[in-house]
Amino acid sequence: MKRGSVIAGVLVLLLAVAVWIGSASFTPESAFFPRVVSIALIVLTTLMLIENHSVKDEVVFDFVQFDFGRTAKVFVITCIYLVLMAYVGFLITTPLCLILLMQVMEKGDWKLKLLSAVGTTACIYFVFQVMLDVPLPAWSF
Repeated sequence: MKRGSVIAGVLVLLLAVAVWIGSASFTPESAFFPRVVSIALIVLTTLMLIENHSVKDEVVFDFVQFDFGRTAKVFVITCIYLVLMAYVGFLITTPLCLILLMQVMEKGDWKLKLLSAVGTTACIYFVFQVMLDVPLPAWSF
């Protein structure tokens, strides 16, 4: 696991440097956010590499105990969501998808899942549609 973390860390650091260099041609206002993200990537990846150096090597992922059925369900639900969203729209398909995904991940209280899915959808809608004026897919039948 250590070798994988080091390789991932180096790749993320290279990506952060590429973002920093790529944003050099932007106006100062346009370059602000990419550079903030680049700095955050560098700081967090450096912290990850430092922690990785101090932690003993241990198996984190085991293919024998991995639940491929659950992964397949999540993949199918996500694919259906992406197709249906183009026709039914964001506001209807997103909470349904989130509820199904939460049910696949862990059985539990439907009321909490419904509240969480509706709240998450409302927050995403508010941020993108209202604040950023980014159009989300709407009903198209």
